[in-house]
Amino acid sequence: MFYLKAMNIGALVALLISQSAVAMVQSTPLRTYASSPFQSTSSAMQLRSGFNHEKNEIFAFASMASIWAQSDEFELDYYQNHAFVGFNFQPTDRVMTEFTYQYSWAGDNGLDSFVADFHDAFDIGHNGRDLVSENQFNMRSKAYNYTATEFKGETMANAMHLYIQYQILENANHGLSIGGTLYFNDVNNYPFEKSTFEQAIQLNYAYRKDNHSLFSSLGYTFHDDDALFMSNILNSSTLAFSAGYAYRFFNNHEVIGQYHIYEGALSDNSEFSDPSQEIILGYRYTYNDWLAVEVSATENMGNMDNSTDIHFTGGLRFYID
Repeated sequence: MFYLKAMNIGALVALLISQSAVAMVQSTPLRTYASSPFQSTSSAMQLRSGFNHEKNEIFAFASMASIWAQSDEFELDYYQNHAFVGFNFQPTDRVMTEFTYQYSWAGDNGLDSFVADFHDAFDIGHNGRDLVSENQFNMRSKAYNYTATEFKGETMANAMHLYIQYQILENANHGLSIGGTLYFNDVNNYPFEKSTFEQAIQLNYAYRKDNHSLFSSLGYTFHDDDALFMSNILNSSTLAFSAGYAYRFFNNHEVIGQYHIYEGALSDNSEFSDPSQEIILGYRYTYNDWLAVEVSATENMGNMDNSTDIHFTGGLRFYID
């Protein structure tokens, strides 16, 4: 009898936890941005929920990455950092609007030694990184006669993102939405000087049940010819796909895993004409339904020479009724 009562109490507690989790701020994908060198400083699709946002949100995030890409066409060895601040609001039951400001710069974040120690710990090859000095800022392309060195501290992106989403379908378990992005980037200093205007469209689908959530986004981006220093080989448009899974436990803790794949940015036969793929693992803690703290790590996969070695992101999300 005791064991039967204990089982019943346990089942009731589990049910209450499950129901209260659903009643809290809904699960959403991590707030991250593409880490591959060319995608990260142009318009890139973000994984989004297919559901309406239950609350308005103000957010602030920062990330740091180490770039090491070596191929016949390109030699990249530098650090890049990003800061994102913005807000979204729901003016109607079906429409959500989000504004984001992005500032990216080449700053010494000291990740080279961390990457080297990580590779040594797991017996992973260094791909030549151990043969050069740490903490450098170099971009070279013999194929395109391009060289930029010692650009530490320079602005890499100074961009505004406007995203508008329309809710197509929503019920207790399924959400389907379509969204469009307008992106404007204006950098007036060498070697990343440019002024670009890009557009994108994406379809988002999400499924949720109890403490589990699934997300997916499929997007198409129209690029500006001046988005890169060698515009004659830039793809005028690219496809992207992302998927993610979130599990909530103890009401306010979440673990999230995401997979992103972006069509190659360039139309030549270099490593950057191949798709870049990213695996993201993250954790979110939500406090009293009004504040969330997120941390995540991004690792490239598939092609080691067209994305970052490692990319860390952290930030705050404030929810407003």
